[in-house]
Order: sequence, then structure tokens, then C-alpha cells
Amino acid sequence: MSLKAMVFIDGAWLYRNRTSIFAKLGAENGCEIDYAKLPRVFCEDVANHLDEDVDLVRTNYFDTIPSARSSFSTSKQRAFYDFLEKSCGYEMEIHEIDVGGTDGHDETWVKMALGSSLMFYAAMPSAFDAAILIGDDVIYAPMLRRARLLGRRIQLVTAYAAGGVPPAIGTSLIWKSRVSDFPPLYIDDHAEDVRLVRESVMRVCKQCGREEETTWAGPDFFCSNCRSKRSIRVS
Repeated sequence: MSLKAMVFIDGAWLYRNRTSIFAKLGAENGCEIDYAKLPRVFCEDVANHLDEDVDLVRTNYFDTIPSARSSFSTSKQRAFYDFLEKSCGYEMEIHEIDVGGTDGHDETWVKMALGSSLMFYAAMPSAFDAAILIGDDVIYAPMLRRARLLGRRIQLVTAYAAGGVPPAIGTSLIWKSRVSDFPPLYIDDHAEDVRLVRESVMRVCKQCGREEETTWAGPDFFCSNCRSKRSIRVS
């Protein structure tokens, strides 16, 4: 019987550390991450380490979004979250935050939501055998220790610091005792594996039914003609 793995992604951490992937690839202007492939890449690492089959049962993603009361445009962010849920099969937990009068980002909710969710599933006897945490904050240490006391195995995924060296002592979970069962994985080392390579395919426009070649992989496709009609030009 294969080992059941569940992935927990700290979306705020991943957003900040995507630059590590860009740097490793020499893509100064950035690149796209293959979010559908991302969880499987690290499950394969666990499978190779244990020399047994691993079944990915769920990918949980946690992040925030400005509330509807704010003046921030959230359409692209909501479209991204919708893509993760519908096209990548992620289980999404997104919290609306009031960014007025703040620096615009509140990661406290992300930590609390991820930690409580991981412990909830850890307490369920058959939910998962191993948790893969894509995110690195020492605040997770007590939660991970307790999950291990419940018999769950933990795999940490972190990122190298500037210069390609491990994170400094005291700043990363990798220096904490009794929080993981495997050597830490570095997302930088898998930069090429998680890079999205788009292929051109023929798709049918959702609005007019016209077929057109595109690299767009989102759930809804609109041809170039319909997109030009939908855009607003201000002279």
C-alpha cells in the first residue's frame, strides 16, 4: 500500500521566494511556475527517499487577498486563485484582509490557517502519512513537533539564502530539532522541474466559438478578436 502524502503551501512564502527560482534559472525578469506540477515534484522526492510509492491525496494552499472594501484591484489575484483551484486541483483557503492603513500584507492568518489545517488532518487517523510543507517559518515548529507525535512524517521545503547558501541559523525550520523526518528540500534545486513550459494548442473561444492557436492554459479562453473588443482604450 502506498504512502499517503498531503501538501501544505504557504502562498505568501512561495510568492516571496519565487525569486530564488528565477535566480537559479538566470531569469532576471521572472518566469512562470508550473503549479500543477509543483506538488508532484516534491512527492517524487519523498518517494525516492523512502523507495516506496507515494499517493498525493490533497494540496492545500493558503494566502490572503485585499477585501472588497479596499481600493486595490484584485481581479488578477482572484483569477490566479481560481486557476489553482479549477485547473490544478488545489484546496484553497483565502482570507480577505483590510489593507487600508497597513503595509498591504498580513501573513499572520496564513500561518494560523495552515497550522490548524495540518493539525486537523494529522489528528484524522487515515488522512495522510506524510505532510510536505512548502514554506519556511520558525513559527511552524511547535505545530510540526506535535504532528510528528501523532505519527505523521514531515518533509520541509525551503529556499536557499542569497548566494546559494542555506538559510541562517535561527531564521529557518531546518535548524529546529524534531520538526522533520527527512533532509530538507530546496525549491531552488528544482527550479527547472517546476518551471512552466507553455506549448501551443488549438482552443475554442468561449465567446464566439472561433478556434485559435494559443499557449494560454487557463479555464476560459477568448480569441484575440474577442479580447480586443473586451479591452477599454482611453484616448
